[in-house]
Parts: sequence; C-alpha cells; structure tokens
Amino acid sequence: MAEVCFTPRAYCKIILHAAKYPHCAVNGLLLCDKANKKDAKNKSLVIVDAVPLFHVCLHLSPMAEVALTQVDSLAGQQGMRLAGYYTANETLDDMSIEKPATKIADKIAETYSSAHLVVVDNRRLSLTMEDAALKVMHSVEGKWKVMDPEEYSVERECMDTTAVLLHGHADKGLIDFDNHLDDISNDWTNPHINKAIDSILQQIRNLK
Repeated sequence: MAEVCFTPRAYCKIILHAAKYPHCAVNGLLLCDKANKKDAKNKSLVIVDAVPLFHVCLHLSPMAEVALTQVDSLAGQQGMRLAGYYTANETLDDMSIEKPATKIADKIAETYSSAHLVVVDNRRLSLTMEDAALKVMHSVEGKWKVMDPEEYSVERECMDTTAVLLHGHADKGLIDFDNHLDDISNDWTNPHINKAIDSILQQIRNLK
C-alpha cells in the first residue's frame, strides 16, 4: 500500500493552479481528514483536498499567516486538517525547494508529523496528463527527503479527470488566495471546481 494517496479533488486543484499561472511559481496547502492518522495500523495518508494560495508573492509572511489561519480554521470545521504544502516553480526544469517553502512545511509538520511536501513536475504537465506530475517528500529527522514513486499513489482517474478539466479550460476559473485578496467575493474553496471534478469523475467511473 502506498504511503501517501491523492484524491482526484486534491490532484486536480494542484495541477489546475500550476496550469493557470504557467509564467509564475505557485503554492498551496494540502488537507486530509482529521481521522486519517498514519500509524502502524493505518500506513496510508490520503490527501483529500488542496487549497491554492499564491501566485504573486509566495512567501509574503503576513499574508501566508492569514491564509494558514483561515484555511486551518475552515478545514477544522469541515472535519479536515492541514496535511502538507505544495509548490510549482516558475521554470520548466526547476524541481528545487526554496527555504521559505520548507519553513511553511515545517510549520505544518510541527502540529502534524505525517505532513508532506509536494513539488509539481512541470515537465510532465500536458493536456493528456499521461503521468503523475508530482514529486513527494516527507520529513526524516527534520529534513525533507524525496520519496520513491512507489511510496505514493496518484490513480489513473486523477489524471484523466485533470485532462478533461484542462481541455475545458477549467484552470481559468480556479480561485487562489491571491484572487480572494484582490476581491473577497472570490471563493478560494472553489465549490464550482469541486462540482466539476465530481461530475467528470462520475462520468469516467460510469464508463468502466
């Protein structure tokens, strides 16, 4: 069993965020169910959702603190918790992790030891989404180490759903926290994207 699994909702939002701003670095938060505790009995962490944060100034500390507080509060009300951090770099081949990114991931790991850090592999982004475009890391003795691909799972339906969304230009309608700060009527929980993901996923499953 994979150590970390991504649901279609989480995976789609991560990729849509990177696709919407191909000229920018982006970041966001990962959520899991509060009841999902990775231990000896339950070795798999399921990332159930992702919250797109910034594309303008990724590590602007005051805004990052506001976002973390708001997301953590709402997630708690919905039976979820912060479970990690994701980022996509500006250039195609850049898979590095900047120190401010690890600081945010470290902050999450302080309260949730199973937290993970994810980097989008821009080289694998395409309209067909043939491969999982993620590099996943976990904290080992206080340092973020890259996991082997067999240690995390992105099911085929995640990539198929993302491909349909990209073909329909759903990335243009994704709302991140920067968009919300520009206009507070913009809902960073992206209910319209959630609805589209659920609908496409059901259609894919019906074809099986």
